[in-house]
Amino acid sequence: MAEEMLEIWDWQTGCPTGEAVPRSRAHLEGIPHEGVHLWVVRLCDNEPQVLFQKRALFKDSYPGYLDITVGGHVPFGLRDEKILKETEEEIGIRPAMDSLIDLGCFRYEEHEEKGRYHREFQHVYLLRDDRDLDRYHFNDGEVSAICAVSLEKLARLMKENISFKVLHYNGSETGEETLGRENFHPLLFADSMKEYMKVVLKAAAELIDTGRVTASMPPL
Repeated sequence: MAEEMLEIWDWQTGCPTGEAVPRSRAHLEGIPHEGVHLWVVRLCDNEPQVLFQKRALFKDSYPGYLDITVGGHVPFGLRDEKILKETEEEIGIRPAMDSLIDLGCFRYEEHEEKGRYHREFQHVYLLRDDRDLDRYHFNDGEVSAICAVSLEKLARLMKENISFKVLHYNGSETGEETLGRENFHPLLFADSMKEYMKVVLKAAAELIDTGRVTASMPPL
């Protein structure tokens, strides 16, 4: 299978260049590219919740960890509705673009394990979707389950390691499990993501409480 190609973005201007780079090289050399993220929030039994995907065990980085509801890279040449491709593949829904809250782009830079060097412009969206967990489908196999995490517990988890129960759906059945910080993608707690997560938490609370969102990512 041919390697996925990404579009190179200019790190200073935050603009696409029209040039392509293999994904592996982009991650090895820190070549800037575009990513898309979608956070899904819901109100269940009067509790605001944030949905997390569980990464499949075959993933080459952080297998089995909980991560952003939907996340991925933008293939070179894809121009429109970029987040919808990933959303349909990973959790089996295709919302209308006008139902998504655009939180803007976050300039992300991090040296990861195994020599990876990420420089990425992460275009972040928010969606309220109150459907039951068993109405999601994992079409590409990269997601093994989806978990509903209390927004209040998530805010506390950003500050301290706590344990709490969550509802999850693994594609065939719904159940409960107990989680702590060790179950989540560690980069969610990295210094490089503090501002990002602050915006996501505020935006999620606003969307549930008022239906309007004022929070957005800092200017590039």
